[in-house]
Amino acid sequence: MQHLDEQVWTLLQNDLFLRWTLSADETTTAFWEKWMEEHPDRPGLVRRAQEIIRELSSLENPKDTEQFSADIWADVQARLTTTTPDMAVIRPRATISRRWLYWAAACLLGLIITGTVLRYHNPHNQQVSPQVATHVIDQDLLRTNFSATDREVLLVDGSTVILQPGASIRHAAFLEKDKREVYLEGNAFFEIAKDADRPFYVYTKDLVVRVLGTSFNVTTNKDNGDVTVLVQSGKVAVSKKTNPAHQPLILVSNQQVLYKEQTHDLVQANPATEKVTSYRSSTATSTPFNFEEAPVADIFRTLENAYAIVLHYDQKTFSACAVTTSLTDETFEEKLKIICEAIGATYTIKDNEVFIDGKPCK
Repeated sequence: MQHLDEQVWTLLQNDLFLRWTLSADETTTAFWEKWMEEHPDRPGLVRRAQEIIRELSSLENPKDTEQFSADIWADVQARLTTTTPDMAVIRPRATISRRWLYWAAACLLGLIITGTVLRYHNPHNQQVSPQVATHVIDQDLLRTNFSATDREVLLVDGSTVILQPGASIRHAAFLEKDKREVYLEGNAFFEIAKDADRPFYVYTKDLVVRVLGTSFNVTTNKDNGDVTVLVQSGKVAVSKKTNPAHQPLILVSNQQVLYKEQTHDLVQANPATEKVTSYRSSTATSTPFNFEEAPVADIFRTLENAYAIVLHYDQKTFSACAVTTSLTDETFEEKLKIICEAIGATYTIKDNEVFIDGKPCK
């Protein structure tokens, strides 16, 4: 398999795209036809991704695939692991040839897609639950909602973002200490955790939205590119990137501001005619953090999926650990601390990943 374009890779990891390619229905067809209309320059990418999926779907023996997966992964581990005892993280990028990385990535991609393709050919597993796709770019997380419904994304500071279909945010895995910054493409609803010492910034087009703790909606008009910021609660300051010295517009509950893409004007619009209701109540379902005698590995996996943060731990060590707890508005680290204290473990954060250490549970 040749080295893949990053956009092809993104399509191959998208459950909704796989579903459309292998067993199209009205929902997936409508979504991807609209997507192609909005991205007329990408039909070649779509065709390439579909060719790969259909080629992999011709594999008939999952057992052979599983054995191949085990062999490839063992070889990858052997090649990537250095002999230096201190190298706990397997990332010796400087010592590995680019050709090998491309080959390993291509093989592993084939295995990932093959496993997903085989799942679609299983008559007992027809339900698909598309997730937000996450990519790491310059140590930032790019989280994109490729599904046809709104999706909830959690930030480590306790803030929540609801991405509408096609929207994405880019941010540091662990938000910066002095300020929290998120770059938005598309439409999203934000519920920002209060932190007076660390203001929260949302950047979209030429706009900068600064908040301390509030909830608001950012919407881009697909026809003309105009952006509307509508505040549900709290207070926000909206300004333009290109003129940061200009006095920002201050918005409070039920107020909105309009950025005109054509003229680059920023004007405070009339207040919303009706009281702004919680966008969360009728959109994406919140991630459940209620556990009753749950294996700690399941809890760690829930945290990984919700926050897109990688957790390293020894499954054998914690195999007998089970926890009962209900977590709500805590930050990522507060949740992690509660779980670790419950099983007598400790954790450290390094290179935007979490390393958990402890002893077996009795």
